[in-house]
Amino acid sequence: MMTFRTGAGSVCVALALLLAVPLGAQSPAGSKAAPGMMDVNWNDPAIKNFVRDRQTNPPQSVGPEDQAKLSRLKLPVIAFDRPPGVVSRAFGAEALPARQRQVVMDPDNPVWYTIVDTYGDLTVVIDADLRIQQQLPAGTQVFTPPQGITAEPQVSSVDRGVEEGMEGLIAEYTVLKFPDIPYRVTLECSPARKQHCTDKDAVLRDRESLTIISARPPE
Repeated sequence: MMTFRTGAGSVCVALALLLAVPLGAQSPAGSKAAPGMMDVNWNDPAIKNFVRDRQTNPPQSVGPEDQAKLSRLKLPVIAFDRPPGVVSRAFGAEALPARQRQVVMDPDNPVWYTIVDTYGDLTVVIDADLRIQQQLPAGTQVFTPPQGITAEPQVSSVDRGVEEGMEGLIAEYTVLKFPDIPYRVTLECSPARKQHCTDKDAVLRDRESLTIISARPPE
């Protein structure tokens, strides 16, 4: 686990996501993953559209230094290219702080990433990992939604005020993309912004603004 120091305190980001996948599962369309890794459906229309348009409509939030890191990743990178609604509501358009972005990944094993966007005393973290952290024996029954139906993400929250020496509130949810890679979104609000993390419906609506900011399909 890695801890990032921000203006809102520390954001604890578990870089290895827990995902239960049966050993005998079939791979979706796209590139076949190595053993112990999740498959990426590089044929997903969203990825194809991004690759087609990235020269004429590049992500606004990615500078050359970050792009050099992101372009090495073996999974599509999603993030908020513009400040999400929770940030806009917390500060208002006129007082919106400049975003400070930190990109963390392993250049020697580019199968995971963490993006930390800090807006004053509110932090937005997105992390994803292709590594399968837990495998179940073949034949284990795992619930899969019917084709065409995606399970609705659920927002969980932790009030840090109940912990000695901690303050503020953390909210998080996970979305599955391409097709089953878990992308986790974590918000950390200071006590002054705490109410903006407690509205779970509003927090969850921001997932519609998540967009691909880097994707390099294998050649």
